Amino acid sequence: MGIYDKRKSIPRRELKSTLGKHHGRIPETGGKKYHHQQRSKMTKEVFGPKYGSQIDKHEYRRAVRDLQTSKRNIKTPREKAAVDRKIRYLKELGGKNI
Repeated sequence: MGIYDKRKSIPRRELKSTLGKHHGRIPETGGKKYHHQQRSKMTKEVFGPKYGSQIDKHEYRRAVRDLQTSKRNIKTPREKAAVDRKIRYLKELGGKNI
């Protein structure tokens, strides 16, 4: 169950704590995980100050779309794979409507 399945928006602090408590498994990677430090760093990178204190579904989708756009501009396959893992992880965490 995703974080936006029952709610329209969540506070930034709750998003950060949810990412911190989440198991960190990346879908479709054979059991690879993001460690706690990587998840907190991802929160700061993906959901920067432009999103404010409340992050709703629309802003979450926009952040994932921005990652997809940046993935197209990356040249090396290793960096593309890293961004793709972030996208898959955030889509799973957001829920089915993301």
